[in-house]
Amino acid sequence: MKSILISDIENSVGFEISSEIKESILKERLTYSELEGEDLEKYILEYLKVLDEDLSVSGEHRRNDWESGWGENLKLFLETKDEKTLIPKYHGKSNIARLNGRIIRTYDQQFDFKLHSFIVDSVIRKHAPNFKRICEFGCGTGYHLFRMSKYFPDKNFVGLDWSRSSQRLISEAATGANLKVSARNFDYFNPDESFDINGDLILTVASLEQIGDKHKPFVDYLISKKPGLCIHFEPISEVFDKESNLLDHLTSKYFNKRNYLKGFLTRLKELESENKIQILETRRLNYGSKFIEGHTLIIWKPI
Repeated sequence: MKSILISDIENSVGFEISSEIKESILKERLTYSELEGEDLEKYILEYLKVLDEDLSVSGEHRRNDWESGWGENLKLFLETKDEKTLIPKYHGKSNIARLNGRIIRTYDQQFDFKLHSFIVDSVIRKHAPNFKRICEFGCGTGYHLFRMSKYFPDKNFVGLDWSRSSQRLISEAATGANLKVSARNFDYFNPDESFDINGDLILTVASLEQIGDKHKPFVDYLISKKPGLCIHFEPISEVFDKESNLLDHLTSKYFNKRNYLKGFLTRLKELESENKIQILETRRLNYGSKFIEGHTLIIWKPI
């Protein structure tokens, strides 16, 4: 049995994390064991079978699915007023996860959510002090923003999503907790040019994954609106070693099957070569859920 260590998080993000997050890691004591032998073979066999199945495909046609999904979280929050109902239901679905290139079995129902939060919070806490406003696009329930607003009560936070349920949920939760988090409707496929983000910190967390290769309108919007910094935690297949690493190869096939974000990093590199943006960091974070390593860190800014 192993535990998530402070060094695991710091090795993932590449810098020393805050004392508050260190304390949370020690308090949670997230334990796991690595899959080996027959258990690992069973996992690989299950993965191959999943790749032969018909899987739901991301894209604009799933708008109603996300409206319904965030609507369920809204219903639970209105009934309970419990902040835990903001955690998306795709967290905690399996006790199998990924860490440092290995498949692991976890022993906390919210292991993936807690590990994910440690890493996202570490990166945002490093950069947020330089900005007055933080805007998360594709924010869903706004659960990242609510955590961040407690760290930075003096800053303004905006959650943007194409789901109307998202806006109502954020408004209800922010009012009840007296937090400076507001909500606005936004569609990646048809960006709202009236929303000004000049000088703001921009964040996306596993939301661009839903637009496949249709990222040009949003990237063009960001470049034209001149935010101060853009931070993405998204599935980026360009960082995988598909030719010699089995898990990377399978994950890339899974990304393609689900129509997850395609060509995003490649496009950013093209824009950098055209002197339109500057890529400050591309970092593989080496953790993920049962079938995907879904969060590569990309940080860039318009020139």
